[in-house]
Amino acid sequence: MSGPLHGETGGRTDVLPIDVQEDSFVVPADVVSALGEGNTNAGMALLEEYFGGPSEPVMASGGRAPKATPIVAAAGEYVVSPAAVAKAGNGNLNRGHTALNAFVKQVRRRNIQRLKSLPGPKK
Repeated sequence: MSGPLHGETGGRTDVLPIDVQEDSFVVPADVVSALGEGNTNAGMALLEEYFGGPSEPVMASGGRAPKATPIVAAAGEYVVSPAAVAKAGNGNLNRGHTALNAFVKQVRRRNIQRLKSLPGPKK
């Protein structure tokens, strides 16, 4: 399983039991929404454009099938495949995870600053 996770539940309610490929990366729902300026679907479209959307399982080293890892995820999150994680790290999974963790933190920082700069509601 990779790509967007759709559903009716909140982005912090981990209730979707799914299997992801070992070494996948889950982009949190708040980050997906922030990328879409508050619109989760827009954020998912940006991530699909960048990461190529859902992908087929990639064969692990030695030609074996990749290990499935059961997780509990939330609607609004986006699962990045191991192949896309490695691509983000210039071919290295560890660097890819480090880069994606930094990306999540950067998006959150920028979103906080953007929200602070917005005008309040009209009176």
